[in-house]
Amino acid sequence: MRPTRPCVPLVAVAFLYAAAQLVAVTTRMRLGWDETVYVSQVSPHVPTAFFSAPRARGVTLLAAPLVAVTSSVAALRIYMTVLSTIGLVIAYWPWTRLLRPVTVALAAFLLAVLWMVQFYGNAVMPNIYVAYGAVAATGWFAHTVRGQSRAAPVWLAASLAFVALIRPGDAMWLVPTLLVAVAFAHRRRLIALAAIVIGPLAGAAEWVVEAYVRFGDPLRRLRAASETEGGLGWHPEGVRMELHALDHNLLCRPCGGATWHVQPLSAWWPLVPVLAAGGLVLAARGRRLGLLAPPAACGAVLGASYLFLVGYAAPRFLIPAYALLALPMAELAWGAATLGRGRWRIATAGAVALGLAAQTAGQQLVLAHMVTSQYTARGDFVAITGQLQYLGVRPPCTLSGEQAPPLAFYTGCRSLQIAGNDMSTDVAGLRRAATLTRLAVVEHIGQRPRYTRGWLRYSFTTPSGRRWRVFLPPHPPAAPRT
Repeated sequence: MRPTRPCVPLVAVAFLYAAAQLVAVTTRMRLGWDETVYVSQVSPHVPTAFFSAPRARGVTLLAAPLVAVTSSVAALRIYMTVLSTIGLVIAYWPWTRLLRPVTVALAAFLLAVLWMVQFYGNAVMPNIYVAYGAVAATGWFAHTVRGQSRAAPVWLAASLAFVALIRPGDAMWLVPTLLVAVAFAHRRRLIALAAIVIGPLAGAAEWVVEAYVRFGDPLRRLRAASETEGGLGWHPEGVRMELHALDHNLLCRPCGGATWHVQPLSAWWPLVPVLAAGGLVLAARGRRLGLLAPPAACGAVLGASYLFLVGYAAPRFLIPAYALLALPMAELAWGAATLGRGRWRIATAGAVALGLAAQTAGQQLVLAHMVTSQYTARGDFVAITGQLQYLGVRPPCTLSGEQAPPLAFYTGCRSLQIAGNDMSTDVAGLRRAATLTRLAVVEHIGQRPRYTRGWLRYSFTTPSGRRWRVFLPPHPPAAPRT
């Protein structure tokens, strides 16, 4: 896949995407909760965090080469920026041979301009890479059924294997949608079918093996994953939750206070399905519906799986849907920009350019807010870590309570949780840990945990103004050093 002239607009978009990450997000952003869990799996510098049933190890493998040689967060951020930038090009590259190069570049731009895509571009998180794999898979699917490339089935299988490696749950929705698309293909159905089946099986092999080793079998792991996620099932309120979280939260859980209020900077979100449908209508008129229907269907199915089946919300969940729906949306945008002749074309092109500029500006405003709030929140980790060290909580040590996984990562401790998504022990296990190692329970809100009665309590306020409490068992291994 050597770069060719059709890739030039796409590469230009990728360059701007990388620059936005380095400038707007910065390389000094500390790792978040999920990132510390993923990185700890392959880092030789910190204890390994508990790896819950819904997680997959694909994104840890992406970070492993860099994490193995350095613990520098800045180096990791730059490394992930490079990966996500290259991934953007690889994802949309097969489409440059199917659609106009400018349309493909516009689709990549529509994805890259979103605040959550820029925010997570240098993060050790799976959603962007699922999006890349899904976009590439639909592109190589089109190449496969059109018979224009002998290597296309191999790339199709590899793309789906990548998605299954990164996030098997998303692959479970992507594969059936592509199988339906095979039924409408006129050529090379068996070859496409083989690639769509073999690829995901190969990619999910590690997840399946781990399911047998740690959980008994894949079905038990799926049940454990559902329990961890709060019970996967029919949750139509997920649409309202995603809208509520769109410009406010990286994670809305619990999300009971979600409303249907659409703020000005969120106005683009309800338009996504409308614009994508408009792009499909335009594609049908240009005899390109067969090309754009599969990515649109895959995007709709992946989006629906989070909008209707998950009982909480996070803006990053919908990144794969945005990436796929960006293709028909770009078709509509380019069609509108080139509509008519003379002054009419100038007017329509100006209107499209104005819309893109407004979207870009709005997304940058949200991104700036998110970066500032997260930089401050994650900066609290430094203050809390300093307090823990002052109280004598140093390796070898164990942390429990609110924010225990990221705090354990930064203090060099291991984390044990008796409740929540990362539950890995019970109260008895926590008490046993207190007899073997320095133990601290860190809490921000709520009542004092019952099992900490009689323990020493220390309170402090972090630079962000949040009040924290640390509970220490009154015995030598956890006693503060003076």
